[in-house]
Amino acid sequence: MNKLSYVLSSHRKILLILGPIILVVIIAGFFWFITKPETTSDPTEVVEEKKTSPTELVPSLINGVMVLSEIANRHPVAVMIENSPDARPQVALTSADIVFEAVTEGGITRFMAIYSQKYPTKAGPVRSARSYFIDWLSEYDAFYVHAGGSPKALSRIIQYDIKDSANDNTAYHREPRSGVASEHTLFVDVSKIFTLGTSTHKWPSTYATPSWKFKDAMTTSGTLAKITINFSSPQFQVEWNHNRSTNTYSRELNGTAHKDRVSGEQITAKIVVVMTVAHSANAPYAGTGKESEWKMTTIGSGELSIFQDGSRTDGTWKKSSRLERTRFYDSQGAEIPLNRGQIWVEILPQDGTITLG
Repeated sequence: MNKLSYVLSSHRKILLILGPIILVVIIAGFFWFITKPETTSDPTEVVEEKKTSPTELVPSLINGVMVLSEIANRHPVAVMIENSPDARPQVALTSADIVFEAVTEGGITRFMAIYSQKYPTKAGPVRSARSYFIDWLSEYDAFYVHAGGSPKALSRIIQYDIKDSANDNTAYHREPRSGVASEHTLFVDVSKIFTLGTSTHKWPSTYATPSWKFKDAMTTSGTLAKITINFSSPQFQVEWNHNRSTNTYSRELNGTAHKDRVSGEQITAKIVVVMTVAHSANAPYAGTGKESEWKMTTIGSGELSIFQDGSRTDGTWKKSSRLERTRFYDSQGAEIPLNRGQIWVEILPQDGTITLG
């Protein structure tokens, strides 16, 4: 075999060996090309778009006000604040997101103020718990601030494992006043209650509960100027006066502007909700002769009037269980959207009255 024939023969052998390998590589490369996943120029772009900006405003779960996302679902703190004449004027009702007002013994009303957007460093005077307030408290799973309570209320706090923060910690202090009994002098730092709850008790710093339906306030409002609510005696008569220029309601108590003790600011609300409930007296506590707390229908349904935008909407309130949110429906059965802003819920006994104008 000459030299040329030898070279050609060698090349032929190499091709026979490498040919199949090259063919496999080409085929594999072709299939990889047509099946490879598509990628974006920035693989983190989609994830970043789903994040909430810390400066973005979102609706508060409590009262629908547009707030920074970091406080939209901050855990609520509920404070029992008294309304006897010696307790007036109160502190920090103006800072609450929602206030529930209901009658206690002797026809005296009491407030449960719920704070989430702001935690004031002073609120009060703090007073004792009542069992029916616990049903509304449970809708928010709120940290509960009170000074003692009725036997039934204290029993339910234990039974339901309420996040109880009674007056036994450094968040409370007294401010004695000349001629005023000490029971009317207890105040609380709500911001400390939140810190103690989350750091010491390891309670959650946020909460998730089905919210009410909210809407933006109307730019033009109705002409219903005044609402008078009679709970019991004139000392506890409430008037809400509608201001058309601000579309808010200003509160008067016993014929006088109801103001904050510290700031001097008059209490206002964006919405006033009046829930009529069945209400009756229990027998006195056995062996004490003392009047028992009222019995009040908190679970079930009843008549409802909502005042917002200078007008009135009548309907029905419904609450199916202790943990369920109280809902408000119009005469057609549709849930009523509420204006964004501070909400006052007035719990009116069936023998109470609403007067308009």
